[in-house]
Amino acid sequence: MIPRSLLSGLNYKKLFSLSGLFFRHPFMLIPTLKATKDCIDISDKLFPGLHHLNNNTNAFRHALWNMLLTKEAYIRNNDIDKASHWAQIIGDWHEEFSPNKPLEKAMDLHNNAFGRELIYKLYRKNDNLKTEYLANRLLLHLDNSKKVSNIQEINSLKDQMVHLID
Repeated sequence: MIPRSLLSGLNYKKLFSLSGLFFRHPFMLIPTLKATKDCIDISDKLFPGLHHLNNNTNAFRHALWNMLLTKEAYIRNNDIDKASHWAQIIGDWHEEFSPNKPLEKAMDLHNNAFGRELIYKLYRKNDNLKTEYLANRLLLHLDNSKKVSNIQEINSLKDQMVHLID
C-alpha cells in the first residue's frame, strides 16, 4: 500500500508524470517507495520536526534519500551505475515538480548528488551496505554541511552538503 503522505502533494500533472516513470520502469516502484519510507522514518527519528526546514538536517534527508534510492535500485538490478542513475531520475523529478525557489532547488539537487556520490564511494569498499550503516556514515558529514547564500557557492562545493539556514 502506498502511504497517503507520499501522494498528498501530487496534483494530476505530477501524478501523470510520475506514473509515466513507473510505467517505463514498473519494477522500480516498490524499491522507490521503500527508500522513501525508510528515509522519512530515519529522518523523523533523528531530527523530529527539523528536517523539512532548509537546514543541515534537510541536507541530510536529501542525501540519505538518494543513497537509499541507489541502494534499493542496486538490490533490484545489481548495477551501481544504473542504480545511481535511477536515484538521479527520481530526485530530479521531485525537484522539477516541487514548488521550491531556485536556490532551494539547487541546494536539494546538490545534496541529492552528494548522497549518490557518497554511496558510490562506499559501494567501492563494501557492496553489502545496510541502511543503518549508510545513515551513520552520512551523519559523519552533517556537521560539515556548509551554509550558503547563492547558487554560485553551491556550485563551488562538491565534497560537502549545503544548507540555507542554521
